[in-house]
Amino acid sequence: MTELKTRFAQALATHTGLELGAVEAAIARPPDLALGVFAFPCFPLAKTLRKAPPAIAAEIVASAQAPEGTELVAAGGYVNLRLQPGILARQAVESVQAWQTTSRVSGSGVGRTVLVDYSSPNAGKELVYHHIRSTAIGAALCRMYEAAGWKVEAVNHLGDWGTQFGKLILMWLREHGMDQEAALADLPSVTLSTLNRMYVGFKPAAAEDPAMEEEARLWFARLEAKEAFARTCWERFIEVSIAALNEVYVRFGAKFDHFLGESFYEDKLEATIERIRQAGILEESEGAQVVRVGDDIPPCLIRKRDGATLYATRDLAAAIWRHEHFGCDRALYVVDAGQSFHFRQVFEVLRRMGEPCAHGCIHVPFGLVLGKGEDGNWSKVSTRSGTGAPLPDVMDRAAARIRETMVSLAEKRALENPSREQDSFSDRELDQVSEAIGVGALVFNELKSRRAADTRFDLDSILSFEGDTGPYIQYAYARLSSILRKGGEVIAPEAARWSLLCEPETERVASVVSQFPERLDAAVEANEPSVIAQFALELAEAVHSFTHHHRVLEVDATPERMLLVETARRTLAKALTLLGLTPVERM
Repeated sequence: MTELKTRFAQALATHTGLELGAVEAAIARPPDLALGVFAFPCFPLAKTLRKAPPAIAAEIVASAQAPEGTELVAAGGYVNLRLQPGILARQAVESVQAWQTTSRVSGSGVGRTVLVDYSSPNAGKELVYHHIRSTAIGAALCRMYEAAGWKVEAVNHLGDWGTQFGKLILMWLREHGMDQEAALADLPSVTLSTLNRMYVGFKPAAAEDPAMEEEARLWFARLEAKEAFARTCWERFIEVSIAALNEVYVRFGAKFDHFLGESFYEDKLEATIERIRQAGILEESEGAQVVRVGDDIPPCLIRKRDGATLYATRDLAAAIWRHEHFGCDRALYVVDAGQSFHFRQVFEVLRRMGEPCAHGCIHVPFGLVLGKGEDGNWSKVSTRSGTGAPLPDVMDRAAARIRETMVSLAEKRALENPSREQDSFSDRELDQVSEAIGVGALVFNELKSRRAADTRFDLDSILSFEGDTGPYIQYAYARLSSILRKGGEVIAPEAARWSLLCEPETERVASVVSQFPERLDAAVEANEPSVIAQFALELAEAVHSFTHHHRVLEVDATPERMLLVETARRTLAKALTLLGLTPVERM
């Protein structure tokens, strides 16, 4: 459709007095496909041409030559581009064939590299439901960029360093009466639940004994100094944390090319600080080392008075190292909006240092995940406060609920149509499908709205088979798969009678399918997975309308319709996969 839009603009340019780029930028899609696939507004020309917009539109239609297979139509103050019957379906099929051949939906990123830093949870505590956002958004961005031709470097910047580990070491030591030998001997018993309990328990313990805060800071300083006891405890805590994380990532289908935590940059911090000093921007302030980053931003703290480094120090070292090793054109930091101030500081320090990576660093912020409290109000969930539900538990609940729904639906269908052959699942198949739909529903809930918006954890609405949900889209895919299993021949495109595919519902499916490459480019440019989520919803709605109005397996069965069904199915499968949902053949 992008090529057609350009040809439409070329046909208009010589008759408007405008540059080709200006004409193309003004072209939009009409609200109703019956009006055409593109529309050019003549209102801005009224003043210069001193004519009414409808008259201008009529003159352009009378003199301009329409691209092959199209016609120009004046509609009020617009020049609309309509396609001849069946052309839209042909373009949709050819578009899908093209991106399947190259294995890329778009080639806009060929020759460029993007690094995506996502998920990146703190080690030493359980993943809670709200941690799903960075993982879902980041994994979707990786797939989207790859589908647009970019080389992707996916990085998990695990929070495996910092004062929180001083807190955990102190809590572990206190549980053993401050006896280091006993604490070391008991390390094999540590589990993620143990770590999470200590993490949550530190705050109330420190409230009763304020000296614990300083003790924890000292233990982290000992860890940075490579003290044996602190180092051994830390290594066990990280081992346990990574094992638990990997179990969750497998269920999400999240993949990382590099699992580089904050500790990876430990031996690069001094060189980074020296680099800042050489740039002439490092200052002493009350015993600490800082960089002043602007009048409206407080100084960025590089090293504390006790010699300990901070998140900013490690992020600066990471940004420099990554650019030198991966040569990325963009470096995306998929981190919640609450860290926007931090990244403003870090990126400004990089800019003032003159680092070449500064121009490509992009914070990709997102809103909160809200949970409903006992008082009925929605609020932020937190691991530290102990109010968040563990993410694996939520995934288990979602899969179990979907399983119950599918069993109930199967029983209902059998009662309503006892003579009709029903799809049946083995227990293993039912578990696999329920997992795919349940986990996919959780992911889709985090991607369907613009990432800046907060999302609500309402399992009933998330798992619904109706509305703007993951199961609704997966059912559309399953419906198309069922038609192809039971239907007839899928004709080769060169043998298709395209004029047979011209009904409104058919053209709507074709129109949405043909927009996939340009929608993907828009999603990548904005780092916005919701663009693809909304595309998938729009295509699912078009599919449901098409299968409702046309009895594809009965009187309306034609090889051409089967070709369109297959085309829509392939497109929906790709969109689902980009989002992180598994296309399900049967539901």
